[in-house]
Amino acid sequence: MNRRETATGQTATGQTVTGLGGAAEALRKPCGYPLYEEIVAFLSRCTSAHPGLCRTYPIGKSYEGRDILCCELTAAAAGPAEDKPGYYIDANHHAGEVTGSAVALYTIWYLLSRYGCDAAVTRLLDEQVLYVIPRIAVDGSEVYLTTPETLRSSVRPYPETEDKEGLYPEDVDGDGHILTMRVRDANGSWKVSAKDDRLLVRREPGEAGGEYYRLYVEGTVHDYNGVEVRPAPPRRGLDFNRNYPGSWAPESAQRGAGEYPGSEPEVRAVVEFMRSRRNIAGAMSYHTMGGMILRPHCAKPDEKLPRADVAVMKALAEAGERLTGYPTWSIYEEFTVDKDRPPVGSWVDWAYDLNGILPLAVELWDMSQHAGLQKLKPREAMELSSAETEARALALLTWNDRVLAGAGFVRWRPFDHPQLGPVEIGGWLPKTVSQNPPLGLLEGECHKCAMFTLAHAAMAPRLEIGSFASEDLGPAAGGEGMRLYKLAAVLENRGYLPSNVTQQAVLAKTAGEVVVRLEAAGGDLQFLAGKARTEAGHLPGHAPGAGGFRGPAGPETRKKIEWLVAARPGTTMKLQAGSPKCGRRRAELRL
Repeated sequence: MNRRETATGQTATGQTVTGLGGAAEALRKPCGYPLYEEIVAFLSRCTSAHPGLCRTYPIGKSYEGRDILCCELTAAAAGPAEDKPGYYIDANHHAGEVTGSAVALYTIWYLLSRYGCDAAVTRLLDEQVLYVIPRIAVDGSEVYLTTPETLRSSVRPYPETEDKEGLYPEDVDGDGHILTMRVRDANGSWKVSAKDDRLLVRREPGEAGGEYYRLYVEGTVHDYNGVEVRPAPPRRGLDFNRNYPGSWAPESAQRGAGEYPGSEPEVRAVVEFMRSRRNIAGAMSYHTMGGMILRPHCAKPDEKLPRADVAVMKALAEAGERLTGYPTWSIYEEFTVDKDRPPVGSWVDWAYDLNGILPLAVELWDMSQHAGLQKLKPREAMELSSAETEARALALLTWNDRVLAGAGFVRWRPFDHPQLGPVEIGGWLPKTVSQNPPLGLLEGECHKCAMFTLAHAAMAPRLEIGSFASEDLGPAAGGEGMRLYKLAAVLENRGYLPSNVTQQAVLAKTAGEVVVRLEAAGGDLQFLAGKARTEAGHLPGHAPGAGGFRGPAGPETRKKIEWLVAARPGTTMKLQAGSPKCGRRRAELRL
């Protein structure tokens, strides 16, 4: 990771450079789990060090008034951002998923530090624009990173505004972590494993006469009656990833949904930002945990989606597994256990259904993968036997002892709880082992996931004007000095995805056809055949299923547009072609 790349590339200005050098040396690689002000400072350094490649601006404000920042990355010398295909990255929809912010910042650093010396990065920033929002839950993550508390997304009290009866998570022993409490109880459901005294396993049916425990999250009980210990409703139960328009449902049907679609300022900021950038073709949202890449749809099986879109998603899955080691799953097909109650109000479905872009969500970090365990789908995990569950838990503890010197699991220690009496507190560190990787493993997670994200971004459609030519057909009738010209332009999509990106974009009417405009600069022009503005439809890319494959040659990615015009010799003809998602190109010729 610290080795400098020495590949040679070419910048937007055509200058060949080697090595990093210059401003790139001034931009240090981000590390760790940054606080909000550290993110602000890093983005400021990026903008200062690379003003021609990077600019940072707020897209909205959070519940507590913090700016939600976007870092826009593109080579300004190669053209304005709005004329290029766009790719969107965000992180931290959920406050505790701070690995996402680390990957987002690493991605920014990687691109800026390699522009001009890495051919693939240089091409990406010359031809495309990337919009990176490193942290959405800017308020919640501050709480998560500076206190023992965990929360879902926002600090706003929801759905309850006052404490209710039940157990609230709290660091009762003051060690800086909210762990697990085990309480001895003859009717408890858990017992100590005979294979490792740190591990608790389920009590067998009919088993009696042993030492048993009840397990609770570390905390205190509001309105404790001396007997019952039930979880209290969360104080901060909002889930930004259930607040998006489209498939939204109220709290009674979807936990964390908010009062109405887009009720939260953070979500509204993302919605307004993405809707205003019609050039966004692909998108990535970073989450934790589980080590998987999730694709549309949350509420529909694959058979209900356009076949071409599913084919592209499956091709993406192959790239994702190769670069990250993570499988790609349909959220509905593989990830959702209860098909009658799929998650709704998600960013993924909103981005795909209503915007027609190709979104993915990566669940970063998977302890079980590092421990060498087989990847299980949620239903498979639910169907494990007691012996299989114990074996997997023991493998995790063995990994902890071997790689982390045992530091990831806090051994059980006695504590005199003010309400429950003698308890023991211990368990996995929740923030930097279970939910996010230990610092020593963070950079590896950042690198491999950034590489997949950039591979996804590079799949965007890329419109080119392959040729623009004229043929002089002789004098034009009825016009002194006017001549007839046959003009022809060949458009080509040299990208992977079609110019519409998805078939869903066509159905939702958000794609925008390729439009060709022809005009004369300072001269008379008469159109005898063809129009000044031509809608050229959509151009397939070379993705599987694009354009309905016909034979081994694949789809026809080119289109020829012709005009018959009367104009004066020496007239400069200006051609512009493009659509929001595949970019805009220009060409000129002199008659």
